[in-house]
Amino acid sequence: MDIDYPPEAEKFREDIRAFLAETLPADWSGPGALAAEERDELRHQWRKILSERGLAAVSWPRQYGGGGLSAIEQAVLAEEFARSGAPEREENDMFGIDLLGNAMIALGTEEQKSHFLPRILSGEDRWCQGFSEPEA
Repeated sequence: MDIDYPPEAEKFREDIRAFLAETLPADWSGPGALAAEERDELRHQWRKILSERGLAAVSWPRQYGGGGLSAIEQAVLAEEFARSGAPEREENDMFGIDLLGNAMIALGTEEQKSHFLPRILSGEDRWCQGFSEPEA
């Protein structure tokens, strides 16, 4: 399947490739080449870099620390990170960014969004979800 991206998405792709070229080490062979402790530290540092650039949650509104970009640009980002072997996200990002953060953007009060969303992206606040069954 051949997918044509709009020009602004291709420009974003060029920007991300330049960002990766300047940020990842020249001899980068992916996070799998590192010991577990080194990999965890790298993922933590990578998250800080992404958060500072608005790339930890590229489609979140800018006012909450996101990139303010489209779902297409989010797909481009994922493609380029996969292509480059960029470090994986931290484990808590699925809960904090993908589940809670997106739900809060859709349903939270302005006070909740302004307080929690930037803290989730910076890693200052970490989130999880607990599930239980009735009478468990």
